[in-house]
Amino acid sequence: MSAVTDPVRGQACIAATARYVPQARVRPDLELRPPAAAHSSARESIMRSVYADTLRWSREVTDRDPVAHLSAVARTAMPLHVASEPQLLLSEMATRVAAEAVGQCPDRETVAPDQVIVCATSFEQDLALSCAGRLHGELGSTGAPFAIGQLQGVSFFLALQMVSDMMAGDEHLRCALIVGAERWLPPFSRLAGSLTTLADGAAAVLVRRRLRPAWDVLAVNVWTPSAPVASHDACVDEAAVVELIGQTCTRAGVTPRVIDWTVPARIDATLARSISAQARLPDGQMSLPDLDETGYLCAADTPAQLDALLRSATPSDGQHILLWSAGLQGQAGCAILQYRASQS
Repeated sequence: MSAVTDPVRGQACIAATARYVPQARVRPDLELRPPAAAHSSARESIMRSVYADTLRWSREVTDRDPVAHLSAVARTAMPLHVASEPQLLLSEMATRVAAEAVGQCPDRETVAPDQVIVCATSFEQDLALSCAGRLHGELGSTGAPFAIGQLQGVSFFLALQMVSDMMAGDEHLRCALIVGAERWLPPFSRLAGSLTTLADGAAAVLVRRRLRPAWDVLAVNVWTPSAPVASHDACVDEAAVVELIGQTCTRAGVTPRVIDWTVPARIDATLARSISAQARLPDGQMSLPDLDETGYLCAADTPAQLDALLRSATPSDGQHILLWSAGLQGQAGCAILQYRASQS
């Protein structure tokens, strides 16, 4: 399935970003253990039991004629350590980055998000707590909040696509907040097969209408496989990602050679370089910060890397950023942003 957002210049603009990556690091191959406080919590025990049953059920289900979109690039080494959050709940990390992103907006005294979208693949520690609902209540957003999951790193692109389409069709939608957050707790493993390792963290992107200076969203493209992917291992469909990058460039009215910065999925550096080369993106413009000591932030990965890039780059009017990511069952997402310093 393919879904595309056509360019709507001057409508959806990325006005502010924020990220939180915990300082603590753990070995990704160690079995996840529950926090110390969880031993005295009946709710924690119920949560782990429910999720363990879900995992056992998923392993017993066999897909009919699964499609194997295995990456052509074999991973040679896993990170020695990944970011691990020892205390904050998933929703607490999300609240932290959400408040920071809203506070960075130039007209922060009058801005309040009309829409909140949460992207997460992992689960909230408290079964009775909705991360999207918590952000809605604390930030005072007006629209009904909702969450996107199970697309891993592509979740952010689907959220950005939805916001862009909503702003194009609804003049009353002035501001939207997209938050990605992950915290991996037992019984889930941090190992995504032999492909990558999962880390904890959160990031937020504030999308505004017709704001300057800001990054215009020129095009967003999301693709999901029409047939189930073989479930024996996590995988990336390189061909689909490369094709999607080309389609997104066409939609945005640009060629790969004009891209000033590329932000790939932080799944594997070798994989990222291979896809960048196949898509004919410029050499030396790829952003891969802290790959070996952070891990893959999954749904929070792209907004976290975008925040890191925007804090270090000094853009000029008209420059472009290309973002791409891949889900671990063959999904793909791509977006192109253009910096606009003024209304001219």
